Amino acid sequence: MPSPATSDIRLLDSFPLIRSRSIEEAQQRVGDVFSRHRLQVQGRTRGLDLWHNRVTLGQSSLNVLHYGAEVDIDPGERGDFYLVQLPLTGCARITSGSHDVDVNENVLSVLQPRTPSRMRWGPDCTMLLLQTPSHVVQEYVGEGERPRMALSRRRGEPEVAAWCQAMLDMARNIDQFAAQWQAHPTATAAMEGFLLTAFSCLLHQPDAAAAPDAPVQARSLRRAKEYIHAHLDRPLTLADIARHACVSPRTLELVFKRHGEPTPLAYARQQRLQAAHVMLRSAARDGQAVGVTDVALAFGFVHMGRFSAQYRAQFGCLPSQTLKAA
Repeated sequence: MPSPATSDIRLLDSFPLIRSRSIEEAQQRVGDVFSRHRLQVQGRTRGLDLWHNRVTLGQSSLNVLHYGAEVDIDPGERGDFYLVQLPLTGCARITSGSHDVDVNENVLSVLQPRTPSRMRWGPDCTMLLLQTPSHVVQEYVGEGERPRMALSRRRGEPEVAAWCQAMLDMARNIDQFAAQWQAHPTATAAMEGFLLTAFSCLLHQPDAAAAPDAPVQARSLRRAKEYIHAHLDRPLTLADIARHACVSPRTLELVFKRHGEPTPLAYARQQRLQAAHVMLRSAARDGQAVGVTDVALAFGFVHMGRFSAQYRAQFGCLPSQTLKAA
């Protein structure tokens, strides 16, 4: 997988949380976000120069963290959350339980909830971090499942590479369109749902034999579609849809597949595109002062280029062309 661009080193600079050269302040304030820990600077050549950017996505958060010095971080037993650590620059050594791993621009790590861990970050290490509570991840993998993932994954693995790229693209998009997406809860929920759906697949692969019987499948499919259509302009995640369909997220995806449908989120996207199309046509007909970006964000589309491409694929024209049509 290609290395992140140089500009990625200061990702999420629109969302500064901490700037500090004090070990005590860094330990206290970073601990408030993650877990209480002991922070120790190694060597005498460079002092601490901490910066921490953070943006919340529903119950999860994206963080970019840099200490500016070689540091040891010892939180002992961590809190009840998953922490994906994706190095943008530099390297770190992670110890979790009885396992050690070196992470860098080619290797990421996933720390499990409530697992003892220690870390040594190199002086040039900058990490993109996804923090999400374990109960939120549990919603995506389904009740009764025990989501687990290896401490480290190589970013060259196709499914891991795709997910890492999505996380980077999302952070860049947030930087570029911060004001727009913050005004739309639907957009925020869509971003969190996208990341966690893919993450849950990395944690646990679906079992093809786990689908319920035919009557239950049909009922679940109907409930899911009804819920999607009733909530096109509201935050919507796979976990939400599955909960209202009375099945697990993995089972719901399997039900959609067995009925020749796209995935639940792809189906929801098609319906959101249709709703955006109707709104744009109505605005064009009535001469309303509506922008394409506002319509896209209202229905959870946060990447304008991707929205335009998906819209054109579904309707044969750009959204701006629909808006200009008399």
